[in-house]
Amino acid sequence: MTGEQVGGIVRAVLSAVGGYFVGKGVIDADTVAQLTGAGAVIATAIWSIVAKRKPA
Repeated sequence: MTGEQVGGIVRAVLSAVGGYFVGKGVIDADTVAQLTGAGAVIATAIWSIVAKRKPA
């Protein structure tokens, strides 16, 4: 699995969860967009680090 794939999966999950909370009126759509983007970047960075680690 590549970093782009991980980022896409995280983005889709966060968008779905964010859409639920927008529908409930807990959070607004702009905040969801920012959190989704940040989550995808963080997940991709973590995946990049994990994928480059050498097995012990």
